[in-house]
Amino acid sequence: GKPWVRMAVVRCLTRSFNAPRALAAVLGRPRMLSDEEDPEAKRRRIMEIFEEKERRRAQHKGLKPKLDKNLYRSPLRDPGEENYDEGNLYENNCIILDPTEHKYTLIWLHGLDEDNTKGGTLLQMTSRDDVRVVVPNAPKIPLTALDEMEVRAWWDIEKENSQGDEEDEEDTAGIRESHQAVLKLLRNEEKMVGSENIILAGFGQGAALALHTALRFPRKLCGVMSWSGYLVERDNYPDDISEANEELKILAYHGRKDDVILPQVAMPAFKELREYGVAVEFRLVPKMGHYVDHMQWPQGFDWCMRQFQSK
Repeated sequence: GKPWVRMAVVRCLTRSFNAPRALAAVLGRPRMLSDEEDPEAKRRRIMEIFEEKERRRAQHKGLKPKLDKNLYRSPLRDPGEENYDEGNLYENNCIILDPTEHKYTLIWLHGLDEDNTKGGTLLQMTSRDDVRVVVPNAPKIPLTALDEMEVRAWWDIEKENSQGDEEDEEDTAGIRESHQAVLKLLRNEEKMVGSENIILAGFGQGAALALHTALRFPRKLCGVMSWSGYLVERDNYPDDISEANEELKILAYHGRKDDVILPQVAMPAFKELREYGVAVEFRLVPKMGHYVDHMQWPQGFDWCMRQFQSK
């Protein structure tokens, strides 16, 4: 066909899914098809545009969990053991992705009003044959912020958009109960690979729990990957930071458009940690809201692998 027809087709394709960003991602920069371009190259570029569109559509819909039910089990106990408690959500309702050769462990803590299927699915996408993944579930508790409706949460919060806000009273008992549960998981993995081969990671409230637990752990950990995270019991810093993790490596992702845990609330806390000597790398993502960005996720996982392999 004529050049103007091809130009119209590309414009039509690209306008529907934000041309500059999408094409920049797959082509380096947006540009039109030309008569001089090789026909096979044209076909490949058109396919790339369609694939990028479909990928973004899937991203917006969210990943549908497709997890084998056999992945759900206890990292701490065998069901045949005496005193095995089926109702213990911390110990017996984890998703565990076992590697071929267990060298490292990544523990993922999900966010408020989520469960472990989303994190388990995400980690399956980037699974490796030397990293064991453990994804526990938070218990269901009545949440004050939601008029006592029962949701999965690591502790109670007063207002839905107040996570990380110093003005709100914290559920100290809930924080410490979840802290103890994660400590139990850490100690179990430590027996297998050593504490320096473990990374704690999480999203939202789960990231806050990962930070809280790692900074207090008595033996050196490999690092923490935080998505939309924040600090709890902030008044206890720097006193509560263990000597072993004074220089803990932390990668913190936060969306500029996060309206649940506001960047202006989270950033000063991470800045304080840096001033205390903690090795914080803070990445503010311009277009990201309160979610784990699938475009950024591979970079975050690569960071984890670099920490594991740098020792």
